This record gives sequence, structure tokens and C-alpha cells, in this order.
Amino acid sequence: MRVVIDTNNEVLREYNRRIHPDFKGSLAEQFMLYMLQNRTVASRVHSQGLRYNDTESYFDYPDNDDTWTSDVQRCKRFDPDDKKWVALACAFKRETGDDAPIVNAADRCWLAFESHLEAAGVQLEVLCRDEREGSSPHSNTS
Repeated sequence: MRVVIDTNNEVLREYNRRIHPDFKGSLAEQFMLYMLQNRTVASRVHSQGLRYNDTESYFDYPDNDDTWTSDVQRCKRFDPDDKKWVALACAFKRETGDDAPIVNAADRCWLAFESHLEAAGVQLEVLCRDEREGSSPHSNTS
């Protein structure tokens, strides 16, 4: 399995804002270190270009009018910062014909938009799904 990132490094910048690499740190920190060490190793990381339309939105984001909404109070609209992952998964599928599932470990709001993702042909893999679904998304501060 390979990790898909974008050629403009938007994904790595997002990870870098939230995770700091550390050889003996958390799993998230180890993942960031892995990404930094392997971003040019094609067998481990695939760099995918992201295209933008004339409104500076992601060309491959399936709903550029931003109509993704949910009934979950704290997840009313899809987070604009998360659009890069959806656009990246769609661009990868368009170019390769393969799926690039989005793996989510912390943000429960992704679950609120799972039907939108499925309709767009994007797979969502949720770590500890039973725990995420059993807890109220209103109380999460991720």
C-alpha cells in the first residue's frame, strides 16, 4: 500500500501544522517522520497533482458549490481544509483508476459526510469506527 500526497505539498503542510516528527514519539509523529523520509520513494508514496478551477477551488473536488451539509450540529458544513483530501482521492482515481481511501483517526465530522463521500466515489476508512460511532460527535474537540 502507498500513501497518496499532492505535488504541491498541501497535505504535508497540513500534517506539519498538526504533527511534529519525533523518532520516539506518538504514532502520529512516527507517521509524519515516515512521510518526510519516504516522500520521494515511489513504492511507498505517490505524489499526485491537484488542479484548480478558475475560482481557486479544487478541480477534482466533487462539489465546488460547497453544498455538503449534515445534521450534526458541530459538523454543519464540510471543513474547507479537508477538501484537499477528497480532491486528492478523486484526482488519483481519475488518473490511475485505483481508489485512494481516506483514513481518518480523530475527526468524527468525517462520519457525518460519509454518504457524500460514497456518492463521490471516495472510500472512507475510519480507525476505531465502533468507538467513533458510539460517541457523540458534539463532544469531540478534534
